Amino acid sequence: MAKKKSGGSSSKRTAEKAAEAVRCAETELQKARELYEKTRQEATKRIKAARETTLGELIDGSLETVKKHPGLGVLAAMLVGFFFGRLFRK
Repeated sequence: MAKKKSGGSSSKRTAEKAAEAVRCAETELQKARELYEKTRQEATKRIKAARETTLGELIDGSLETVKKHPGLGVLAAMLVGFFFGRLFRK
C-alpha cells in the first residue's frame, strides 16, 4: 500500500503565506497612518495661515501675481467677467 502525504506541509505553507500577508498589511497600514498624519498637519497649517491672512494681504498678493504674469491676470479677469455675466443675465 502506498502512503498518503499528509496535508500538514500544505497547511503550514498556507499559514506562512497568511502570516506574510498580515505583516505586509500592517506595514501598509503604518505607511497610510504616517501619510494621513503628515497630510493632516499640513492642512492644519494651511487653514491657520488662511485664517490669519487679511483681505489687504490677499489683494497685494493678487496684484503681485498680475504684475509678474499679466496675461494670466487678463485671462482671469475675462473668466470672472464671463461668469458674472452668465450669473446676472436676464
